Amino acid sequence: MDKQSILAKVRKCMALSASSNEHEAAAALRQARKLMDAHGLTDADVLAAEAGESSAKATAARQPANWETALASRTAKVFGCEIIYRQAFLGHPATWMFVGTGANYEVAKYCYEVLLRQVKRARTAHIKTALKHCKTATKTRRADLFCEGWVAAAVGKVDALALGEREQAALDAYLAIHHASLATLKSRDRNAGKESLSDRDYRDYAAGRRSGSEAQLNRGVGGGDAPLALGGVK
Repeated sequence: MDKQSILAKVRKCMALSASSNEHEAAAALRQARKLMDAHGLTDADVLAAEAGESSAKATAARQPANWETALASRTAKVFGCEIIYRQAFLGHPATWMFVGTGANYEVAKYCYEVLLRQVKRARTAHIKTALKHCKTATKTRRADLFCEGWVAAAVGKVDALALGEREQAALDAYLAIHHASLATLKSRDRNAGKESLSDRDYRDYAAGRRSGSEAQLNRGVGGGDAPLALGGVK
């Protein structure tokens, strides 16, 4: 058996060890410990098995723009996940890795991909209608402001999912085992260096907020176990 299959068996035994039948519970716990000892597994390995990750393709090979980083990180937090950016390497595209417990990381990835398609379409439409006469650099910079406004309206006001103690411990254990060495991501701010934003810049941001408000992200009534709601997203 591979490690994941063994961990699945251990977790099943651990679940049985909570049985109200004390003999069954004791036997299940002994079996779990026997499997762990035989395969060199630690308590941290078992705890980390309660978490997982899922990857979504990023748009930037080396340094994502502020708005894309905000979209990925804020969507991750809505579902109690951590986000990791992996640069393009040896023919492999850059990715955003959503790390979480239960089904949270898969849902976060799905939401990110849906919202990314939406914001990219909205960006293209804004460029065609409001920025078509701008120079390329100005067009890109102001389109970034539009996207920042879009993300703030679509995701920014949703509270992060508060994980239970066990879920947080599982997430921490997973990160410690699978992603022990991480650097801080510095995203690209194309408006850095400007002393102040112009009225046109603010209009771009405001236009983004109006557009993004039509695609608001919600977890649904009741929190983490509730159905996913992507208001206005089709």
